[in-house]
Amino acid sequence: MKLERILTALVVFLCLAVSAPGARAQESTRGVYVGAGVGSATVRQAPEAATGNIGLSHGALGWDVFLGVRPTRYLGAEVEYFDFGKAHRDVFTPAAGPSNQQSSLQASGSAVAGFVVGYLPLQPWWDLYAKVGIARLHKSWDYRTPIACDLNLCSPFPGSASSSTSGWSFAYGAGTQWKLGPLALRLEYDRINANRNIGGGDPDLLSVGVSWALP
Repeated sequence: MKLERILTALVVFLCLAVSAPGARAQESTRGVYVGAGVGSATVRQAPEAATGNIGLSHGALGWDVFLGVRPTRYLGAEVEYFDFGKAHRDVFTPAAGPSNQQSSLQASGSAVAGFVVGYLPLQPWWDLYAKVGIARLHKSWDYRTPIACDLNLCSPFPGSASSSTSGWSFAYGAGTQWKLGPLALRLEYDRINANRNIGGGDPDLLSVGVSWALP
């Protein structure tokens, strides 16, 4: 996949950046910073009656932006916006007529989250970190299917259903970062635990990104 090649190239770039002499930052505490990332997201939608009991768990292009503060070497906080992208699934089912019926399900998700971040400094220029928090998750889906055929006659007008829900959910993530002065390069995984009130199916994002320490 093109997305996998992009991620591989970016990871190689991160490794080369870490090995460069200029990657030796002198200070682990970074204060206030902003950043953004892009990567491979997974959009999930649990099967339910309104979608013909069809579920979805497909990859998509996702991204995030964040604002953080790190007052100490070991503890910080972030506010983050996630866009998990859109995923699509087609399902073919036998019809009474001469051809099959094609049903389709499209789902998307986004969230605003707040995290407490814990850092493990391995070097002045290299950190591991984990974060936990709460997110306001928004999910939507659109389902379309032909109306069932009867006596080899099919209606040309498709049936459809859609839904859009929001709710509070537990969120967590982990990553590593390499600092080059005020610039930091990140490799991070984030996931939001969607409950049944939001349709089920946890969206996640594996991303590479950059952050910039503000003066």
